[in-house]
Amino acid sequence: MADLKVTSMTSLAAGTALEDVLHIIDDPTGTPINKKVTVGEMLNALAAPVTLAQGAVTLTETLHGGRMSIVPNQASSSVLTLPAPKAGMVLTFTYGGAAADAQNTAIQPAGDGFFSGTVAFADTDGNAYSVIVTDNAAVDLLTLVTPQNFTIVCTGVSTTEWALSGFVSSVTAPTIA
Repeated sequence: MADLKVTSMTSLAAGTALEDVLHIIDDPTGTPINKKVTVGEMLNALAAPVTLAQGAVTLTETLHGGRMSIVPNQASSSVLTLPAPKAGMVLTFTYGGAAADAQNTAIQPAGDGFFSGTVAFADTDGNAYSVIVTDNAAVDLLTLVTPQNFTIVCTGVSTTEWALSGFVSSVTAPTIA
């Protein structure tokens, strides 16, 4: 087995289990070291949530892609800037504050990116529900106005389009402009 190339091995495919072991090379651009990791350990590490700092944040695929980003209670209105989308890239945001935020949180695509899709809105003081719809074409800014709770999912569709979905609970409806 010592002379067997990885590309010549049989694929486990659908039989993969969380306890299966993978070979990885740690720090391949620095001092490469051969190590092992289970499929479960790898999936957990790659899905660990990221707590964002207060204020404006520019997100990256490397740190934020495929993970839940926890948005803290903001000290002032802030903008979260998405990276350029790639088909299949997913960024998910949830509110981590303990009470309704007194500040707005906005999410914007980088460059000429835009949103398609909808966000459900629950009015917390008027018992009303509605859906906020994107225009599917222009550079967009999703503004969550003093949110009490939200989960927003941005899924890359192309190199410019983010599919938007999720919900927001607040006294004031979010805007997409």
